[in-house]
This record gives sequence, C-alpha cells and structure tokens, in this order.
Amino acid sequence: MSTSVLIMAPPQASTSSLFGLQDTLMAAGRDWEALVTGEHETPVFDVKLVGPDREPYPCGRSVRIAPEVTFDGPPDCDLVVVPGLELSPWDRPVRADHPGLDWLASLDQARTRIVSACTGAIYLAETGLLDGVEATSHWAFEDVFRRHYPKVRLRLDRGLCFAEADRGPVTSGGTTGWQELALFLIAHYGGARRAARAAKIWLMADRGELQAPFTSMIRATPHEDAPIRAAQIWIADNYTAENPVRGMAARSGLPSTTFARRFRSATGRRPMDYVQAIRIEEARQLLETSPASVAEVGEQVGFEDAAYFRRLFKKRTGLTPAEHRRMFGATRFAHFE
Repeated sequence: MSTSVLIMAPPQASTSSLFGLQDTLMAAGRDWEALVTGEHETPVFDVKLVGPDREPYPCGRSVRIAPEVTFDGPPDCDLVVVPGLELSPWDRPVRADHPGLDWLASLDQARTRIVSACTGAIYLAETGLLDGVEATSHWAFEDVFRRHYPKVRLRLDRGLCFAEADRGPVTSGGTTGWQELALFLIAHYGGARRAARAAKIWLMADRGELQAPFTSMIRATPHEDAPIRAAQIWIADNYTAENPVRGMAARSGLPSTTFARRFRSATGRRPMDYVQAIRIEEARQLLETSPASVAEVGEQVGFEDAAYFRRLFKKRTGLTPAEHRRMFGATRFAHFE
C-alpha cells in the first residue's frame, strides 16, 4: 500500500522545490519499472498537494497551481512535506499571511510525520516541532533562527538532519537540498534499492553531509547598533591588520569588553570569529578568480602561516583550499563561456 503524502503548497512555496519533490516522490516505484525493467509499477507514494484553495492561485514566482486538498479539510495522511519557502531571512512569518501554519500545527504527530526542505524548516520551527531538536535549513537563514527560534539546535553544516529514521521531523538544507530529502523518504518508505534507482533516473549526485562548502561566511544582518556598524565597515577594508579586534573596538569608541558584548549581540559572532570569517570569504574569492598559490592567497588575507590557513579553511568550509578551487574556480566554468 502506498504511503499517503501531502506536499504543502502555500503561495510562498518555492515551485522548484515543490514540483521537484512532487515529481521524484511520484516517480518512486514507477519510472525505473517503466523505463528499464518493464516490471509492474508499484508506486511508493500517493502524492497530493494541499493549499488554501482548490481554485488555481499564484504560487512562488507566479506559477499557478490548483491543489487537490485544502487546509480546511481533514489532515488524513501519513506524511506532510513542507517544501522550500520564499520567506524573509530576518523576520518570522506573520500567521495571518500563512494559513498553512495553523493547519500544520493541527496535525496529530503520532499519525502524521512532518518533514521539510530548505526554508520549510521555518514552518516547523513556528509550530514548535523543532524545539530541542537538531535541524538544518538554508544557510542564509541562520539569523532568523538565532533571533526567533533559539530552542532549535541549528546545524547548518549538515545537509540532512533527523533524530530517528522511522519517526520525528526531518529537515534538509539548501535550495536543492530537497533532493536529499526525497532520497531519504524513498529509501525509508520504499527501500534502499528504490532510492538508488531514483538517484540514477534523476541523476542525483552524492551531495555528502556538508552544506558548509556552499555557504557565504559573511551576510548582511540588520541591526541598529551604530558603533558596531562602524566597526564592521572598518574591518571590511582592514581585515589583514595586525590586531584587527583592537582596531574594531577603537573604531567603535567603546571599551573592549563592552564592544565584545555588543558585537556578539548585534552580529551573532565574537569579534575574532567575524574577522576570520571575512578572511576566509576573501580567500574563497581569490581562490575562485586568481591563479595565486594557496600559500599566497593565505598571506593576502592575513595568514602568514600557510599550514594554519589550510587547517582553518578546511574547518570553516569543509573543503581544503585546493578542493574549493576545483569546485568553484573559474576553470570549472570557463568552457561554458
């Protein structure tokens, strides 16, 4: 018997995530059999979309959809999937603008398992489902979790998070992280063999566990602390300074202990961690665009010890500098031009 699945389709849904999940889950137990073996098709999932209305409405980037089920109906299903959502990276969703939140909160978790892709984890966090749980999401949304969902044990270094394979929430990170979620669901409900077949049909490469190689070390985090902003502006051009934290504190005009406390409150990072993040981000840019050696890149961003630079780079990004250059450097994309 097929596992019944409802994929949430609020107007804020990312259509690439929504339809990608719909297509891959519907294909499990069907496409390989039809295209390769000629075996009898036995779909793993019975997939429907659930939204605010059955009449067509714009979803995501103005793609019109018409769900089979509405949020007013009884939530009778084995599995609910929240796809990626187009949300603010700083502010929590306003319930009045997200009718699916109340529907999600009404689900009986003993009957229905709830999982999410990418920013869909924010819906799970809003309902309290992720309190005290390790979870991941898109790396650009770290600030909204830090500010509004501090009980979530956020693991942005992970591509997929779950405590138990057979129950409880599952979250996947990144914009195309829905692929890892789809393979998890196919493997769990349909078996590893079907998951392998899905990976072959859909050309889903092994993404590994890490999301870190794809993240940006520095992101604009709005705050109202003017002295801290002044320090951030200064360090953007002076990250190779001999004592950068002392320089930032001087620029802010605050005593060092006050500066450290307010800096962390405003940015979510300790001052030296922020400096290191800027240096690593600048190193990434140089590795992607410059032919300079790894040692030269490290020196240009403030690391005189090449071995220490390599170790820190690997710790922060999950890749060695050479691996980062191979994955994101100009050589990889040059022949596309």
